[in-house]
Amino acid sequence: MHRVVPWALPVLILVLWEVGGRVSSSIYLPPLSKVMTVFAQDWLFDHTVSDLLPSLQRFAIGYLVGALLGIVIGLSIGTSRRVAEYTGPTLEFMRSLPAVAVMPVAVLLFGLGDGMRISIIAFGVLFPVLVNTVSGVRSCSQERIDVARSYGLSRPAIIRRVILPSAVPMISAGLRIGLPIALIMMVVSELIGGQNGIGFYLTQAQSVFNIAGMFTALIILGVVGNVINTVYTRIEARQLHWAKNL
Repeated sequence: MHRVVPWALPVLILVLWEVGGRVSSSIYLPPLSKVMTVFAQDWLFDHTVSDLLPSLQRFAIGYLVGALLGIVIGLSIGTSRRVAEYTGPTLEFMRSLPAVAVMPVAVLLFGLGDGMRISIIAFGVLFPVLVNTVSGVRSCSQERIDVARSYGLSRPAIIRRVILPSAVPMISAGLRIGLPIALIMMVVSELIGGQNGIGFYLTQAQSVFNIAGMFTALIILGVVGNVINTVYTRIEARQLHWAKNL
């Protein structure tokens, strides 16, 4: 029974959507059956290749770039007071900038191609990962570091074998926070000057008043976001079970 209860509300919403779409005369609320017909026509074939896959590719590249930069810069700041002093004001200024506001600059630097879209996604992911990495590094017990030094470990070895494992849970939290941000920035970047992608499809559907098509894009985004979060959560639970003992 406990497995059925969580599905009750989604099923109720879908039923109400279908009934409301059939009863209402508003063109802005097509029945769910019509939306699913358009979904089958568009997303089971052509637009999956032309729009969904390019979006996911940009999402993956931008997310990985932002995550790697966040971890590397975060480790540098967290383990070096001098680096923190030199970079602190600049990073705090950039951190306060909404990723969407940086889009005009990205357009000037990279044009309207994939470079701009990937850079926007990476910028959105960068700071959640960076901040959590710094917090994780600084939460490492000084006693552990002192013990490592007493055994003659070099600074790189201490970072790799002591500090980084202690920071991994916080880094993982930052990576999880970055997932929905990357998905949002993926769509936003495709709304401007795009040639393909889910955001581009959404804009095209809106421009020709294809309301059912707009709903299919929203459904795709919801499903993709849920799948990505579920996969990451399961990987995190399996790989970081040891962190509970820290």
